[in-house]
Amino acid sequence: MSKRHQPLKIIETFDEQLSLLSSDELKTFAAHVRHRLDDINEKEKVPQEESNIFSRVCLLSLLLILQSASSFILQSFSELISRHILITMYLTMLVGAGGNAGNQAAVLVIRRLATSNSFSIRSLIIRETFSAIIIGTIVTLIGFLRVLLEEHGAILPSLTIGIALFCIITSSILLGTVLPIILQCVIHVDAAHAGPIIQVIMDILGVCITCVVGQTFLVNLSHAKHKEL
Repeated sequence: MSKRHQPLKIIETFDEQLSLLSSDELKTFAAHVRHRLDDINEKEKVPQEESNIFSRVCLLSLLLILQSASSFILQSFSELISRHILITMYLTMLVGAGGNAGNQAAVLVIRRLATSNSFSIRSLIIRETFSAIIIGTIVTLIGFLRVLLEEHGAILPSLTIGIALFCIITSSILLGTVLPIILQCVIHVDAAHAGPIIQVIMDILGVCITCVVGQTFLVNLSHAKHKEL
């Protein structure tokens, strides 16, 4: 008998042996097989779980180091922050909004990657770009009114925070759309890692955008107005 037919012969012999067993014996045998399979699965899970923990620790450690870059950005804009305390007051709101918007977009894309066999990446990016503009505009309007009320009608600070908020929201949604696709389709890494990566990137980018917009409107624009006067 050829080696190719040996597995079939074994299966046929096994079926013949099973046909001789009673229903109670079959139940006992099935329970024994399930128990053995559970033992095998548990043994296979241990190294896999250790590998998952190791990869998660490596990723979180790397992101922790990268996230410290925001402190260097704040140090470079220390004069702006010391003279305009509202940057510090609304910084967590801006950065948090960016992280939330990016994670929201990433979850939608990850779900699409998991449930759809094929879809147009181009149409997805175009649709999310329009969504980013619409969502950014609405959230910016809400943020602008919130700062306007808090700052007792001061237009320039409210406008500064509003522009920074729009830039952060739109960029985070676009990042949340593109990053899971890059991770899964290009780098071949689990797209679920996009969540923490987006959070860290938007922490850094959010601080940078806020400081740059604040420097432009609260410092440079104010100096230009004073020179005109």
